[in-house]
Amino acid sequence: MSKALIIGDSLFAEAVAQLLRQHHFAVTTAATVSDGLQCIADLSPDLAIVIGKGEDLCLFLESCPDLPVLHVELNADDLRLIRSQRIHPRVEDLLTAVQSLFLGR
Repeated sequence: MSKALIIGDSLFAEAVAQLLRQHHFAVTTAATVSDGLQCIADLSPDLAIVIGKGEDLCLFLESCPDLPVLHVELNADDLRLIRSQRIHPRVEDLLTAVQSLFLGR
């Protein structure tokens, strides 16, 4: 069973949690990014969904660099999937990473 951490304090966050539970996800919710960070060690989620502004999103990404994060803003027309990818500190690796971003559009 996949595990999701939903961070947000809104009816929309509750609806997303309910939807994922209906699709057999194990869901843990947290009201804030700080609360979510406290859940990470015990939960070991496969995905985090940050709903709302996510003021501390950079702190979350730094603390959990290997965790895929889906960022959802209530008034936006899109979802943002944020993934961290470690690369070697060589120029060739940096260029490859940048080129793959442009090809992935």
